[in-house]
Amino acid sequence: MRAGRLKHRITIEKPELTKDEFGQPTKTWVVVCTTRAAIDPISGKEFFAAQQINNAINYKITMRYRPGIKPQCRVKYKDRLFDIHAVLNPKEANRELQLMCEEHGT
Repeated sequence: MRAGRLKHRITIEKPELTKDEFGQPTKTWVVVCTTRAAIDPISGKEFFAAQQINNAINYKITMRYRPGIKPQCRVKYKDRLFDIHAVLNPKEANRELQLMCEEHGT
């Protein structure tokens, strides 16, 4: 993996249930890690192919391998949020992760 491609500083967050002052469960987001990544929009042709599997995939975020990243997590980049739909480990080499994401509406 070429380090020069990883020019975006992203934060991976995971959901955690906590209780509010009334004892009701509330979902909060906890930081898992902050790392460098490449954020690439999927082209029209790739999006069409991906759309047959999942209608919502529109970004591929590539980062160095890190265990514990799951589809329940989300990616935060500046003021943008990306919901992770799939986590791919190419060739099961544990060198990089490809996160197939949808940008969360603001």
